[in-house]
Amino acid sequence: MKEQDLQKLFIESLLSGEIQGISEIIDIPSFQKAEKIIRIKKEGYFRYFDLVIGVISLQRDLSTRIKVDSIEAYDRYRNLMMRTSELIAFAMEENCRADSIDLIPVEFKSDNDSLDERLPRQVINAILAFGRSVVVFDKRHTARIQKYGLFRLLPASIIGYSIDKKFMVISSDKRIVGESLVRPQKSAFAKILRDNGLMDNLTAVYSHISMTQRIYQKMLFNQIFEERIDLLKEEIEFLSGLKRHSYAHEKEQIKKIVRESINRKITDYV
Repeated sequence: MKEQDLQKLFIESLLSGEIQGISEIIDIPSFQKAEKIIRIKKEGYFRYFDLVIGVISLQRDLSTRIKVDSIEAYDRYRNLMMRTSELIAFAMEENCRADSIDLIPVEFKSDNDSLDERLPRQVINAILAFGRSVVVFDKRHTARIQKYGLFRLLPASIIGYSIDKKFMVISSDKRIVGESLVRPQKSAFAKILRDNGLMDNLTAVYSHISMTQRIYQKMLFNQIFEERIDLLKEEIEFLSGLKRHSYAHEKEQIKKIVRESINRKITDYV
């Protein structure tokens, strides 16, 4: 079928609760309780993605107290720090709190589409922008990826349209990929500091590295949209403070490394 038809059928099945195993990917509202609502944003709202599903929780505590009582809650708040722009824009449009939103990007591959190198790039872009990726395949593609186990090759949740004309979850992953993409392991970082005589400043230095990494991730996650990146006051002050430090030009650093390598003796490596 055409991609537009696949999208329409998927949305109808999602809203009617007829996708087998969908709760493994999306916390959809139950018909007994109206604790969540779903918003569907089609291509054009978030550029580069066929569809973005927004799940808004209605029973958030009205206070601004941060309660981290699970890994999922921690991931949610870290996600808010990393992907501020997308969540704030969505919250303003829907008149809700930014920490009450889950955004799930969905790519569609109809049987009229070829599966080529574009798909991995689309999955990676989705993970960078939203921390997760969902791909929906048409019948013929579904049969192929199940037969050859191709779904294991993609770091995404996979939904297939089966021969009995029903959507089903083939593989799932609810995790929100965040700082683990570029965050250094604290144990490895501590070893670097110890080897260079800086162990006394571990907490302070690591916090500065973490701040730099967080700002870098914001740039990485938001550059897809080519829009303004929202920095916290503390992050702006941190960047401003970097101006007080002078650094050697890159060419000078390279020359120094080369000179040091020339002056080393063979016995230095034994």
